Order: sequence, then structure tokens, then C-alpha cells
Amino acid sequence: MSRRKIVFFMAVLILMSVHSANAEDINIIDVYSDIDSTDITIHSGEHYTDITLKAELTFKGNVLESKQFHIDEVSSDTDITKIAFWDLTNPKEGFYRTIMTMSMDGSVLETKYSNFSYGWQAMPGISIKDIVPDSSGISIILAPFYTTKTGTSKPVLTDIEYMLVDGDTVIYRTTDNRVTVVQATPLSKDWNVLLENNHDYSTRVKARISSPRDAVIAQSEDFTSKDDVRITELYRDETGASATVEGYSQVPFDGYVVFTVTKDDTIIEEVREKSPILTTADDETIEIIWTRKLAAGIYGLSVEVIGNDGDILDRWDTVIESDYDSSADATPEHTPTDTPGFDIIPAAFVLVLLYLLSGRMDRRNG
Repeated sequence: MSRRKIVFFMAVLILMSVHSANAEDINIIDVYSDIDSTDITIHSGEHYTDITLKAELTFKGNVLESKQFHIDEVSSDTDITKIAFWDLTNPKEGFYRTIMTMSMDGSVLETKYSNFSYGWQAMPGISIKDIVPDSSGISIILAPFYTTKTGTSKPVLTDIEYMLVDGDTVIYRTTDNRVTVVQATPLSKDWNVLLENNHDYSTRVKARISSPRDAVIAQSEDFTSKDDVRITELYRDETGASATVEGYSQVPFDGYVVFTVTKDDTIIEEVREKSPILTTADDETIEIIWTRKLAAGIYGLSVEVIGNDGDILDRWDTVIESDYDSSADATPEHTPTDTPGFDIIPAAFVLVLLYLLSGRMDRRNG
């Protein structure tokens, strides 16, 4: 065998082994779809680049809509979830299928399917009644479907998955396992990742029910992240003031606390103090001292928390009642007392001077 053929044969073996490794080390591990949206989760055992995912929504063999995701790179031992939303108008009742395809370097590595019915599907046992996401976390309400005339329902055991989505990619997820739903059940989770200020995110909640039959339901809701800090405690007197502020957002707060003292609608003093950076559940106490003690009287005090964008996040108005007597600290002016001796000395000096002058004049005349 010639050297060129040997090199070519080895190259083919290498390419075959790489393709085989790709197919084994990166897989589609979860697929979900309904009439509104779809998501696909892949797991990679190794580091790979240039991955393409394609989702096609079909009805009776016809492709109604398709979505494509491109993943620049995926790290070793990592899960990546992509989410897309269908935009169907007047969908028909019936069975739908979503086809998920994963490719790399132009070669199809894996294909999976998600089937669902629309319009007359069986009830899954529970429903997601409400979703309220914000910059700190997400709150939901699960409720069972009532199945008897008395309004009672059979308890349902479910696993809940909460996802935070940036664009089409899940950036954070957490779960509640084995939640028993007998009546309207509120649940909540905090985001444990930092968020960008004034950025649009989406949340996705999936409930998996295994009894009486396997079923998955999902629902999404959008929100815009904002910094959020509130005043929880305030102390003040004629000497100064302190305010405790607490973070209620995963957008880092990097603003100010402003203390303003007024009397008769006139600003007496204003102090603007930089706050430490705060996120959810962080709290700090900012202390300040007035330039001078406030004299006896009643003053207005306004404490404002100024956010990252210069907006007022929280405000607390109160009064300061001071009984401080400012005259007690005044240094009394020294008033010299009259001393009789001080009047005699100048007079005696004048008499001596007259005597000496008269003596000189007598000598001249003599």
C-alpha cells in the first residue's frame, strides 16, 4: 500500500471516529412542544462548536413553521436549552408533531419528535393559573381540575421546572419536586443569577405529571428587569440620620441615598451618600451627620433612594423634633470691668509731667 493511500485511510478513520464520538457525546435529552411554543435540551459530554438545532412544526405531514438555533460552542458536561414560540393563526384541531434535528458540520447527529394534540386533548390534572415574574424571581399558582360534583379533586403529584430565558436560551433553571396539588397552591423561586438593568427576559414554567398518565404542560411570561431597593428602617435626630436599605432585585443596585432636611419649606441641609452595591436580600445601613446640630424646633426629613437610572426607587418622609438649645454651646463674650486704679495712673502721670515742665521753666527764668 502506497504512503498516500495509508495517509488517506488514516484520515478516513479519524473522521469516522470523530463523527462517532460526536454522536455519542452530545445528545438531545428533552423535547417539548405545544401549539404555542417548543423547547429542546441537549447535553454535551465534551467541548464542541458550531452546532445547529432545527425545530419543525408539522400537521398531517405538512411543515407549518420552522425555527433554527445556532450554538457557537458548548462546554464539556453542559446542558443547553433553546426555546421558540410558534406564530400560528387559527390552528386546526388535531394531532401535531414537532421534529427536532441536531447537526454539526453539516451532518445530522440526531432527530427526535414531540407529538401533541390540540383542541380536544385530555386534561392533565392541574393547570398553571398564574405566573408573575420580576427581577427577583417568579411566583406561580397551580390548581387542580375539579372532577366531582361536590367540587373536590384528586390530589396530583407534579414536578415543577422554572426557567429564566434570555432571548432563546435558558440561562437559569431550578425545580420543585413532588409538589402535591390538592387546591390552589402558590409557589415561588428566586433567580440566583445577576440580571442586566432594563433588559427583556422571559420565564417558562413546566409541570410534569406522572399520574394518572404522563403529561407535561408549559407556560411562559415576559418581564423587564429593573433595579429595586427599599428603605426598611430609619433613625434620625438633631445630630444626624441613618437609613437601612434592602435589595429586592437581581439587578445590582449602584445608586444613592439622599437625606434632605427642611424647615418652613426651605432646605436646611441635603446629604447625598453613595450606597454599597445591593442585590436580592442584601441590606446596608447608611449613616450621615448634619453639618451642625439642628436647633430646637420641628423639621421635615425626606429620605430618597435614587436608582441606577436616576429614578426614585423608594421615599420615606418623616419629621425631626429637636430640643437642642443652641445657645448653650455659645461662647460668652468677655466684658472688661472698670478698675479704679486705671483712672489714677494716667492722672498721676500728667501731674508728674507738669511738675517737670514747670521746674525746667523756673531754671530758664533764673
